[in-house]
Amino acid sequence: MASERLWTRDFICITAINFLLYMIYYQLMLWSTVYAQAAWHVSLSEAGLASGIFIIGALISRVITGRFVDITGRKRILFAGAVIYFAALPFYFIASSLSTFMIVRCVHGVAYGISATAASTVVGALVPAARRGEGIGYYALGNTVASALGPFLGIVLSRGGNYFFNLYECLFLSAVIVFLTLSLHTPEHVTTETEREALHHLSARSFILEKALPISCISFFCGVVYSAVLSFMGSYADSLGLITGGTLFFFAYALSSFLSRPVTGRILDRSGGNIVMYPTLIFLGLCMLFVAFASSSLYFIIGGLLLGLSFSTMTSAGQALAIHGVPDAQIGLATSTFFALTDLGIGIGPYPLGLTVSLWGFSGVYFVAAAIAFLSIPLYYVLITKNHMFTPRWMRIMQHRKELTDKHREK
Repeated sequence: MASERLWTRDFICITAINFLLYMIYYQLMLWSTVYAQAAWHVSLSEAGLASGIFIIGALISRVITGRFVDITGRKRILFAGAVIYFAALPFYFIASSLSTFMIVRCVHGVAYGISATAASTVVGALVPAARRGEGIGYYALGNTVASALGPFLGIVLSRGGNYFFNLYECLFLSAVIVFLTLSLHTPEHVTTETEREALHHLSARSFILEKALPISCISFFCGVVYSAVLSFMGSYADSLGLITGGTLFFFAYALSSFLSRPVTGRILDRSGGNIVMYPTLIFLGLCMLFVAFASSSLYFIIGGLLLGLSFSTMTSAGQALAIHGVPDAQIGLATSTFFALTDLGIGIGPYPLGLTVSLWGFSGVYFVAAAIAFLSIPLYYVLITKNHMFTPRWMRIMQHRKELTDKHREK
Protein backbone atom coordinates (compact mmCIF):
# COMPACT_ATOMS: atom_id res chain seq x y z
CA MET A 1 0.00 0.00 0.00
CA ALA A 2 1.26 3.49 -0.87
CA SER A 3 0.19 4.80 2.52
CA GLU A 4 2.48 2.22 4.21
CA ARG A 5 5.57 3.19 2.16
CA LEU A 6 8.46 4.08 4.43
CA TRP A 7 11.50 4.92 2.31
CA THR A 8 10.29 8.10 0.64
CA ARG A 9 12.58 10.92 -0.54
CA ASP A 10 11.58 13.07 2.43
CA PHE A 11 12.15 10.24 4.93
CA ILE A 12 15.68 9.76 3.59
CA CYS A 13 16.27 13.52 3.71
CA ILE A 14 15.10 13.95 7.32
CA THR A 15 17.14 10.89 8.34
CA ALA A 16 20.25 12.50 6.80
CA ILE A 17 19.52 15.77 8.62
CA ASN A 18 19.20 13.88 11.89
CA PHE A 19 22.51 12.09 11.29
CA LEU A 20 24.37 15.36 10.65
CA LEU A 21 22.80 17.09 13.68
CA TYR A 22 24.06 14.28 15.89
CA MET A 23 27.48 14.11 14.21
CA ILE A 24 28.15 17.68 15.30
CA TYR A 25 26.56 17.11 18.72
CA TYR A 26 28.58 14.00 19.60
CA GLN A 27 31.84 15.32 18.18
CA LEU A 28 31.71 18.57 20.11
CA MET A 29 30.53 16.96 23.37
CA LEU A 30 33.77 15.02 23.66
CA TRP A 31 35.84 17.80 22.07
CA SER A 32 34.50 20.41 24.52
CA THR A 33 35.68 18.49 27.57
CA VAL A 34 39.19 18.05 26.17
CA TYR A 35 39.40 21.60 24.81
CA ALA A 36 38.23 23.24 28.06
CA GLN A 37 40.87 21.35 30.04
CA ALA A 38 43.63 22.24 27.56
CA ALA A 39 42.66 25.91 27.07
CA TRP A 40 41.86 26.95 30.64
CA HIS A 41 43.33 24.12 32.79
CA VAL A 42 40.04 23.49 34.60
CA SER A 43 39.04 20.41 36.60
CA LEU A 44 37.37 17.42 34.99
CA SER A 45 34.02 18.30 36.61
CA GLU A 46 34.19 21.88 35.29
CA ALA A 47 35.13 20.63 31.83
CA GLY A 48 32.24 18.15 32.00
CA LEU A 49 29.89 20.99 32.91
CA ALA A 50 31.17 23.07 29.97
CA SER A 51 30.38 20.14 27.73
CA GLY A 52 27.04 19.28 29.34
CA ILE A 53 25.65 22.83 29.41
CA PHE A 54 24.99 22.35 25.70
CA ILE A 55 22.28 19.90 26.74
CA ILE A 56 20.77 22.35 29.20
CA GLY A 57 20.34 24.83 26.34
CA ALA A 58 18.82 22.05 24.26
CA LEU A 59 16.44 21.14 27.09
CA ILE A 60 15.08 24.69 27.34
CA SER A 61 14.53 25.01 23.61
CA ARG A 62 13.04 21.52 23.26
CA VAL A 63 10.31 22.29 25.78
CA ILE A 64 9.36 25.54 24.04
CA THR A 65 9.73 24.17 20.50
CA GLY A 66 7.55 21.16 21.24
CA ARG A 67 4.66 23.46 22.11
CA PHE A 68 4.86 25.58 18.97
CA VAL A 69 6.34 23.39 16.22
CA ASP A 70 3.05 21.86 15.04
CA ILE A 71 1.29 25.24 15.09
CA THR A 72 4.02 27.53 13.72
CA GLY A 73 5.12 25.13 10.97
CA ARG A 74 7.47 22.16 11.18
CA LYS A 75 9.73 23.11 8.26
CA ARG A 76 9.87 26.75 9.32
CA ILE A 77 11.03 25.82 12.82
CA LEU A 78 13.51 23.26 11.48
CA PHE A 79 15.05 25.80 9.09
CA ALA A 80 15.33 28.46 11.82
CA GLY A 81 17.07 25.98 14.12
CA ALA A 82 19.44 24.83 11.36
CA VAL A 83 20.49 28.41 10.56
CA ILE A 84 21.21 29.22 14.22
CA TYR A 85 23.05 25.89 14.59
CA PHE A 86 25.36 26.99 11.77
CA ALA A 87 25.69 30.61 12.93
CA ALA A 88 26.73 29.66 16.48
CA LEU A 89 29.81 27.68 15.41
CA PRO A 90 32.15 30.63 14.55
CA PHE A 91 31.80 31.94 18.11
CA TYR A 92 33.78 28.95 19.42
CA PHE A 93 36.84 30.43 17.71
CA ILE A 94 36.64 33.69 19.66
CA ALA A 95 35.64 32.35 23.11
CA SER A 96 38.42 33.72 25.33
CA SER A 97 37.38 32.32 28.73
CA LEU A 98 35.56 29.32 30.17
CA SER A 99 32.48 31.42 30.97
CA THR A 100 32.31 32.75 27.38
CA PHE A 101 32.83 29.23 26.07
CA MET A 102 29.94 27.97 28.20
CA ILE A 103 27.65 30.70 26.86
CA VAL A 104 28.49 29.65 23.30
CA ARG A 105 27.88 26.00 24.23
CA CYS A 106 24.49 26.87 25.73
CA VAL A 107 23.37 28.92 22.70
CA HIS A 108 24.56 26.18 20.36
CA GLY A 109 22.55 23.72 22.45
CA VAL A 110 19.45 25.89 22.09
CA ALA A 111 19.83 25.71 18.30
CA TYR A 112 20.34 21.96 18.46
CA GLY A 113 17.21 21.53 20.59
CA ILE A 114 15.10 23.50 18.11
CA SER A 115 16.43 21.55 15.11
CA ALA A 116 16.33 18.09 16.70
CA THR A 117 12.80 18.52 18.08
CA ALA A 118 11.49 19.77 14.74
CA ALA A 119 13.23 16.93 12.87
CA SER A 120 11.82 14.28 15.24
CA THR A 121 8.35 15.81 14.89
CA VAL A 122 8.64 15.70 11.10
CA VAL A 123 9.64 12.02 11.07
CA GLY A 124 6.83 11.19 13.52
CA ALA A 125 4.38 12.64 11.00
CA LEU A 126 6.07 11.10 7.93
CA VAL A 127 6.22 7.49 9.14
CA PRO A 128 3.05 5.34 8.72
CA ALA A 129 1.49 4.53 12.11
CA ALA A 130 1.67 0.75 11.50
CA ARG A 131 5.44 0.99 10.89
CA ARG A 132 6.29 3.66 13.47
CA GLY A 133 8.60 1.54 15.62
CA GLU A 134 10.44 0.29 12.54
CA GLY A 135 10.58 3.71 10.87
CA ILE A 136 11.85 5.60 13.90
CA GLY A 137 14.34 2.78 14.44
CA TYR A 138 15.81 3.41 10.99
CA TYR A 139 15.68 7.18 11.50
CA ALA A 140 17.49 6.88 14.82
CA LEU A 141 20.27 4.85 13.22
CA GLY A 142 21.66 8.26 12.27
CA ASN A 143 22.14 8.95 15.99
CA THR A 144 23.94 5.64 16.36
CA VAL A 145 26.37 6.00 13.46
CA ALA A 146 27.05 9.57 14.60
CA SER A 147 27.72 8.36 18.14
CA ALA A 148 30.61 6.29 16.77
CA LEU A 149 31.99 8.65 14.14
CA GLY A 150 31.50 11.86 16.16
CA PRO A 151 33.67 10.96 19.18
CA PHE A 152 36.19 9.27 16.87
CA LEU A 153 36.60 12.48 14.84
CA GLY A 154 36.64 14.47 18.06
CA ILE A 155 39.69 12.49 19.19
CA VAL A 156 41.49 12.16 15.85
CA LEU A 157 41.11 15.73 14.56
CA SER A 158 42.19 17.32 17.85
CA ARG A 159 45.37 15.24 18.23
CA GLY A 160 48.45 17.35 18.69
CA GLY A 161 46.40 20.29 19.96
CA ASN A 162 44.78 21.05 16.59
CA TYR A 163 41.42 21.71 18.21
CA PHE A 164 39.96 23.99 15.53
CA PHE A 165 40.02 21.26 12.85
CA ASN A 166 36.85 19.89 14.48
CA LEU A 167 35.13 23.25 14.14
CA TYR A 168 35.96 23.60 10.41
CA GLU A 169 34.48 20.17 9.74
CA CYS A 170 31.37 20.96 11.83
CA LEU A 171 30.85 24.21 9.91
CA PHE A 172 30.75 22.25 6.66
CA LEU A 173 28.31 19.65 8.04
CA SER A 174 26.08 22.38 9.44
CA ALA A 175 25.92 24.10 6.03
CA VAL A 176 24.78 20.79 4.51
CA ILE A 177 21.98 20.60 7.11
CA VAL A 178 20.70 24.03 6.02
CA PHE A 179 20.73 22.94 2.35
CA LEU A 180 18.88 19.67 3.06
CA THR A 181 16.27 21.49 5.13
CA LEU A 182 15.50 23.79 2.21
CA SER A 183 14.87 20.77 -0.05
CA LEU A 184 12.62 18.97 2.45
CA HIS A 185 8.84 18.65 2.01
CA THR A 186 7.16 18.20 5.39
CA PRO A 187 3.59 17.19 6.30
CA GLU A 188 2.24 20.23 8.13
CA HIS A 189 -0.43 20.27 10.80
CA VAL A 190 -3.48 22.41 9.97
CA THR A 191 -4.17 24.50 13.06
CA THR A 192 -7.74 24.84 14.29
CA GLU A 193 -9.23 27.95 15.87
CA THR A 194 -9.35 26.16 19.22
CA GLU A 195 -5.61 25.42 19.05
CA ARG A 196 -4.80 29.02 18.14
CA GLU A 197 -6.93 30.24 21.02
CA ALA A 198 -5.10 27.89 23.40
CA LEU A 199 -1.86 29.76 22.69
CA HIS A 200 -3.27 32.71 24.64
CA HIS A 201 -3.72 30.57 27.76
CA LEU A 202 -0.35 28.95 28.33
CA SER A 203 0.58 27.07 31.50
CA ALA A 204 3.15 24.48 32.57
CA ARG A 205 0.97 21.78 31.01
CA SER A 206 1.22 23.58 27.67
CA PHE A 207 4.87 22.53 27.42
CA ILE A 208 4.77 18.98 28.82
CA LEU A 209 2.56 16.12 27.64
CA GLU A 210 1.56 14.06 30.68
CA LYS A 211 0.92 10.93 28.60
CA ALA A 212 4.59 10.90 27.59
CA LEU A 213 5.98 11.42 31.10
CA PRO A 214 6.29 7.78 32.32
CA ILE A 215 8.60 6.61 29.51
CA SER A 216 10.33 10.02 29.53
CA CYS A 217 11.20 9.64 33.22
CA ILE A 218 12.83 6.28 32.49
CA SER A 219 14.75 7.87 29.63
CA PHE A 220 15.94 10.63 31.99
CA PHE A 221 17.79 8.09 34.16
CA CYS A 222 19.13 6.35 31.05
CA GLY A 223 20.43 9.76 29.96
CA VAL A 224 22.28 10.18 33.26
CA VAL A 225 23.87 6.76 32.73
CA TYR A 226 24.80 7.55 29.14
CA SER A 227 26.44 10.84 30.15
CA ALA A 228 29.16 8.75 31.82
CA VAL A 229 30.07 7.43 28.37
CA LEU A 230 29.72 10.68 26.50
CA SER A 231 31.73 12.87 28.84
CA PHE A 232 34.32 10.58 30.41
CA MET A 233 35.01 7.65 28.09
CA GLY A 234 37.97 9.36 26.39
CA SER A 235 39.65 10.34 29.67
CA TYR A 236 38.91 6.94 31.25
CA ALA A 237 40.36 4.96 28.33
CA ASP A 238 43.41 7.23 28.33
CA SER A 239 43.97 6.69 32.07
CA LEU A 240 44.01 2.92 31.46
CA GLY A 241 46.31 3.20 28.45
CA LEU A 242 43.48 1.76 26.31
CA ILE A 243 42.76 4.55 23.83
CA THR A 244 42.22 1.95 21.09
CA GLY A 245 39.70 0.18 23.32
CA GLY A 246 37.86 3.45 23.92
CA THR A 247 37.66 4.04 20.17
CA LEU A 248 36.51 0.47 19.50
CA PHE A 249 33.81 0.94 22.15
CA PHE A 250 32.03 3.50 19.96
CA PHE A 251 32.34 1.38 16.82
CA ALA A 252 30.96 -1.67 18.65
CA TYR A 253 28.13 0.55 19.87
CA ALA A 254 27.36 1.67 16.32
CA LEU A 255 27.51 -1.87 14.91
CA SER A 256 25.25 -3.30 17.61
CA SER A 257 22.74 -0.48 17.19
CA PHE A 258 22.78 -0.76 13.40
CA LEU A 259 21.95 -4.46 13.55
CA SER A 260 19.45 -4.35 16.43
CA ARG A 261 17.34 -1.24 15.87
CA PRO A 262 15.27 -2.46 12.90
CA VAL A 263 14.64 -5.74 14.75
CA THR A 264 13.61 -4.12 18.03
CA GLY A 265 11.39 -1.70 16.11
CA ARG A 266 9.48 -4.56 14.49
CA ILE A 267 9.20 -6.41 17.82
CA LEU A 268 7.76 -3.26 19.41
CA ASP A 269 5.20 -2.84 16.61
CA ARG A 270 4.07 -6.46 16.93
CA SER A 271 4.48 -7.35 20.60
CA GLY A 272 4.31 -4.09 22.55
CA GLY A 273 6.90 -2.03 24.38
CA ASN A 274 7.54 -3.96 27.59
CA ILE A 275 9.20 -6.91 25.87
CA VAL A 276 11.71 -4.44 24.45
CA MET A 277 12.24 -2.11 27.41
CA TYR A 278 13.06 -4.58 30.22
CA PRO A 279 16.02 -6.13 28.34
CA THR A 280 17.09 -2.61 27.38
CA LEU A 281 17.54 -1.58 31.03
CA ILE A 282 19.30 -4.83 31.95
CA PHE A 283 21.75 -4.46 29.05
CA LEU A 284 22.45 -0.84 30.03
CA GLY A 285 23.45 -1.87 33.56
CA LEU A 286 25.64 -4.70 32.24
CA CYS A 287 27.31 -2.30 29.81
CA MET A 288 28.37 -0.01 32.65
CA LEU A 289 29.73 -2.97 34.65
CA PHE A 290 31.89 -4.19 31.76
CA VAL A 291 33.30 -0.68 31.35
CA ALA A 292 33.90 -0.33 35.10
CA PHE A 293 35.86 -3.61 35.18
CA ALA A 294 37.76 -2.87 31.95
CA SER A 295 41.28 -4.29 31.91
CA SER A 296 41.61 -4.78 28.16
CA SER A 297 40.04 -3.57 24.92
CA LEU A 298 37.75 -6.62 24.92
CA TYR A 299 35.83 -5.23 27.90
CA PHE A 300 35.24 -1.99 26.00
CA ILE A 301 34.08 -3.85 22.89
CA ILE A 302 31.56 -5.94 24.88
CA GLY A 303 30.41 -2.78 26.68
CA GLY A 304 29.89 -1.02 23.35
CA LEU A 305 27.85 -3.95 21.99
CA LEU A 306 25.66 -3.86 25.11
CA LEU A 307 25.21 -0.09 24.83
CA GLY A 308 23.90 -0.57 21.31
CA LEU A 309 21.29 -2.99 22.68
CA SER A 310 20.32 -0.58 25.46
CA PHE A 311 20.62 3.20 25.20
CA SER A 312 20.32 3.05 21.43
CA THR A 313 17.06 1.11 21.80
CA MET A 314 15.80 3.51 24.47
CA THR A 315 16.10 6.58 22.24
CA SER A 316 14.30 5.00 19.27
CA ALA A 317 11.77 2.68 20.94
CA GLY A 318 11.22 5.21 23.72
CA GLN A 319 10.32 7.95 21.25
CA ALA A 320 7.98 5.58 19.40
CA LEU A 321 6.23 4.75 22.68
CA ALA A 322 6.08 8.41 23.75
CA ILE A 323 4.16 9.41 20.61
CA HIS A 324 2.10 6.24 20.30
CA GLY A 325 -1.60 7.00 20.25
CA VAL A 326 -0.96 10.75 20.50
CA PRO A 327 -3.17 12.98 18.27
CA ASP A 328 -1.34 14.58 15.33
CA ALA A 329 -1.58 18.01 16.97
CA GLN A 330 0.45 16.75 19.98
CA ILE A 331 3.22 14.77 18.26
CA GLY A 332 5.64 17.69 18.66
CA LEU A 333 4.76 18.09 22.35
CA ALA A 334 5.20 14.36 23.03
CA THR A 335 8.52 14.34 21.19
CA SER A 336 9.86 17.35 23.08
CA THR A 337 8.73 15.91 26.45
CA PHE A 338 10.60 12.68 25.79
CA PHE A 339 13.82 14.22 24.52
CA ALA A 340 13.78 17.11 27.00
CA LEU A 341 13.97 14.67 29.91
CA THR A 342 16.53 12.52 28.08
CA ASP A 343 18.65 15.61 27.43
CA LEU A 344 18.23 16.73 31.04
CA GLY A 345 19.71 13.44 32.21
CA ILE A 346 22.63 13.71 29.78
CA GLY A 347 23.16 17.37 30.68
CA ILE A 348 23.21 17.14 34.48
CA GLY A 349 24.83 13.71 34.68
CA PRO A 350 28.48 14.71 34.05
CA TYR A 351 28.74 17.01 37.06
CA PRO A 352 27.64 14.65 39.91
CA LEU A 353 29.25 11.66 38.19
CA GLY A 354 32.46 13.65 37.71
CA LEU A 355 32.62 14.31 41.46
CA THR A 356 32.89 10.56 42.11
CA VAL A 357 36.21 10.43 40.24
CA SER A 358 38.04 11.96 43.22
CA LEU A 359 36.44 9.39 45.54
CA TRP A 360 36.63 6.12 43.60
CA GLY A 361 38.44 6.90 40.35
CA PHE A 362 36.98 6.61 36.86
CA SER A 363 35.75 3.06 37.43
CA GLY A 364 33.59 4.38 40.29
CA VAL A 365 31.71 6.57 37.80
CA TYR A 366 30.63 3.48 35.89
CA PHE A 367 29.71 1.50 39.02
CA VAL A 368 27.39 4.35 40.03
CA ALA A 369 25.99 4.48 36.48
CA ALA A 370 25.33 0.73 36.59
CA ALA A 371 23.43 1.10 39.87
CA ILE A 372 21.24 3.83 38.33
CA ALA A 373 20.49 1.62 35.33
CA PHE A 374 19.48 -1.39 37.44
CA LEU A 375 17.34 0.78 39.77
CA SER A 376 15.45 1.98 36.68
CA ILE A 377 13.99 -1.52 36.28
CA PRO A 378 11.70 -1.42 39.37
CA LEU A 379 10.90 2.22 38.52
CA TYR A 380 9.74 1.10 35.07
CA TYR A 381 7.50 -1.48 36.71
CA VAL A 382 5.92 1.11 39.03
CA LEU A 383 5.40 3.80 36.38
CA ILE A 384 4.48 1.66 33.38
CA THR A 385 3.93 -2.07 33.85
CA LYS A 386 1.81 -1.66 36.98
CA ASN A 387 -0.45 0.72 35.02
CA HIS A 388 -0.81 -1.81 32.17
CA MET A 389 0.91 0.50 29.66
CA PHE A 390 2.67 -0.58 26.44
CA THR A 391 1.08 -4.02 26.28
CA PRO A 392 -0.09 -5.04 22.75
CA ARG A 393 -3.73 -4.56 23.80
CA TRP A 394 -3.05 -1.13 25.34
CA MET A 395 -1.23 -0.01 22.19
CA ARG A 396 -4.08 -1.12 19.93
CA ILE A 397 -6.63 0.71 22.08
CA MET A 398 -4.56 3.91 22.17
CA GLN A 399 -4.05 3.86 18.40
CA HIS A 400 -7.78 3.39 17.87
CA ARG A 401 -8.54 6.33 20.17
CA LYS A 402 -6.03 8.49 18.29
CA GLU A 403 -7.69 7.69 14.96
CA LEU A 404 -11.11 8.58 16.37
CA THR A 405 -9.74 11.84 17.82
CA ASP A 406 -8.12 12.84 14.53
CA LYS A 407 -11.30 12.02 12.57
CA HIS A 408 -13.43 14.04 14.99
CA ARG A 409 -11.04 16.97 14.67
CA GLU A 410 -11.18 16.87 10.85
CA LYS A 411 -14.96 17.16 11.01
